[in-house]
Amino acid sequence: MRKLYVHQHSNDLRGATVIKDENGTATYLLVGKWGLRQDVLSLYAIDGDLLAEIRQLTLGLLPKFSIYQNHQQVGTVSKSLGFLREVIYIRGLNWIIVGNTLRDSYRVYHGTQLVFSFRPVKFTNGYFHELVVVDQELEPISIVVASVLSHWARKHERQTKKIRQRGMIPNSNQTYFSHLSRK
Repeated sequence: MRKLYVHQHSNDLRGATVIKDENGTATYLLVGKWGLRQDVLSLYAIDGDLLAEIRQLTLGLLPKFSIYQNHQQVGTVSKSLGFLREVIYIRGLNWIIVGNTLRDSYRVYHGTQLVFSFRPVKFTNGYFHELVVVDQELEPISIVVASVLSHWARKHERQTKKIRQRGMIPNSNQTYFSHLSRK
């Protein structure tokens, strides 16, 4: 089991992100962008080998993504209609994602076995996502899946912020939502 750290960007992922292990050693490079159909995020080993990709297949409220490892499609994932607590199934891998978009915290299982967990953490040099992967061979796929989960959580956070700015959430709930968003 190894912990990996991905710098948490306040805006959508564009360009490159270095993924480090618990010792601060750069282990992977995540490159790509979102937003349009056929956009791709690619995960490379530091030596330049392509390890995994996730491609956006559809747009809309429930976007769909295909997951690739070693140039072979291994699964597909699409957003579900959960509000606070989400359960998402990854076809092909038979993984179940259980999480909370407000807390940006997830656990991913294959049957009853934990595959990885994903949560935000704060260090003195900023906010990061901590990814704890049980099997090192599953790290590349876990990273690209986690990047989609993070993207969906940031999108949900932006939508909640817009609603708050429009005054559609009463003041008593504003402190409730802002409290949950910070965790």
